[in-house]
Amino acid sequence: MTGSGMIGSNDRPGRSSRGLPDVNDLVVVGRVRRPTGIDGTLLVEVYSGDINRFSVGDRVFINGSEHEIARTGKSGKSAKIKLAGVDTIEAADPFRDEELAVTADSLPENPPGTYYHYEILGIDVVTAEGRKLGRLTEIIETGSNDVFVVLSHRNPLAEESMESPNKTGEILVPVLDGVIVEVDTENGVMTIDPPAGLF
Repeated sequence: MTGSGMIGSNDRPGRSSRGLPDVNDLVVVGRVRRPTGIDGTLLVEVYSGDINRFSVGDRVFINGSEHEIARTGKSGKSAKIKLAGVDTIEAADPFRDEELAVTADSLPENPPGTYYHYEILGIDVVTAEGRKLGRLTEIIETGSNDVFVVLSHRNPLAEESMESPNKTGEILVPVLDGVIVEVDTENGVMTIDPPAGLF
């Protein structure tokens, strides 16, 4: 999640298949590392880091098919989930390295000012003075504060200017208190007050 301290889980739009929710309704929340044990239990890397995010009865989507979680647990920094009907290590092995998605409406509601990654990736970024900087293309998690990667609207091969601060056309915006002024997800615009020296 992302807020002024800000970011939600490192989730992103997922895949869907015929008869399943549309791709825009699915959010990828983790990746199956491998089966664990002999009863089909899966060891899962949870992108948000919250290894308690799954509950019995939750429905997840893996490689285009829907599954119900029959049991949950944890092992170190990974979650453990047992899918209904997957009862052997052989049945679980095809899920190895596959990503897990959930429907967007099943995600926990964020506090005000906090957003899931998928809600803000692709949003247009402007300054408080109305200067258009570009589009948010990536969120880098550094451990202290996150960093937004904004791709300048200007041609990165064009002559260097204040609006294209490096040869890639990327602007790195630290997610700090006071930098993110407003996020308007409905209109797809984020307003920032850039720190001195950003450009």
